[in-house]
Amino acid sequence: MTFKSTYLLKCLTFACAVAALSVSPGLAQVKMDGYILASKSCEAYQSAKRRSNPGKVETVEGQIYPLLALNKPQGEFYLIRIPGAPGEEKRWISTVCGTPQASRKASITPDTKRPSKQATPARESTNNVLVLNWLPAFCEDRPRKRECKALNNNRLPNAARRFSIHGLWPQPRDKEYCNVSSRDKALDRSSWRNLPAPDIDRATAKKLAQLMPGAASDLHRHEWIKHGTCYLAAGGADEYFDDMIQLTEEINHSAVVDLLTSNIGRELSTSTIRTAFDKAFGPGTGDRVSIKCANDGRRVLLSELWINLNGHISPESGLGTLTRNARKARGGCRSAIIDPAGQQ
Repeated sequence: MTFKSTYLLKCLTFACAVAALSVSPGLAQVKMDGYILASKSCEAYQSAKRRSNPGKVETVEGQIYPLLALNKPQGEFYLIRIPGAPGEEKRWISTVCGTPQASRKASITPDTKRPSKQATPARESTNNVLVLNWLPAFCEDRPRKRECKALNNNRLPNAARRFSIHGLWPQPRDKEYCNVSSRDKALDRSSWRNLPAPDIDRATAKKLAQLMPGAASDLHRHEWIKHGTCYLAAGGADEYFDDMIQLTEEINHSAVVDLLTSNIGRELSTSTIRTAFDKAFGPGTGDRVSIKCANDGRRVLLSELWINLNGHISPESGLGTLTRNARKARGGCRSAIIDPAGQQ
């Protein structure tokens, strides 16, 4: 064998050894799917080796986070994603800090000493305001917004005849931006499009596109960062949006919306709208609804409903019970026109 052949053989042998070493199971991260249910508050490191933690981020007990990897087979750290974490959203937490879950909505196991959603989690916000928007009125002075262009070009026929989601706001009103970085707070005031996208599944995203037309202008990113981060549902952003979708659909299939759609272009009094709530959801519920109006020249338009809620929102909880248990609301404007779609 020539010197050149021997040299090439040694090089190839070395290269193969390096290649084998680089994929050695003992050294590589182990990719994982699913979610981590945080069983306690733990530091979330940007570098597990150096224990660096920009922003001093910690997991929240009872919250669920997307699971990405284990640092090695039988490793000591999970790689998870924490939306809004400064510097890097991918963070390392000790394996003693949480339990892997196949689904973000999986029930919490007894070993974690935490109740499931059906058993009323202790941390989830129970004092909330559901804010619904009448899109035609909103679009009167915002015709250039994407959702308004779609509405006024007859591409959102349903939004012209039902309420659209603005948001679900944990109370009191100053309960905002929970564990949100300064960077994302600044982005929320300047560029919603650059905010991190909420971690929601396809079914939720599809429903949200239908019931929150403002998502075309990244309203969902804003609502999650400002309000959803304080909702503290076990299912994270997905459960936050699912809960508001559930309540909005209940209203949109009620006699309240029937009243409005049969009076488009006409004026309705606040007392008439509140009475419709009483008939649809039970006596006293109308007193928990505030009617918000907007001026459009000489016209006063119904723009939003602010609905006070008290209690844990779940598939089993109805809007009537949640509303009756809440504090009474100010009536708002005395009367308003139910605006039709298109510039008036």
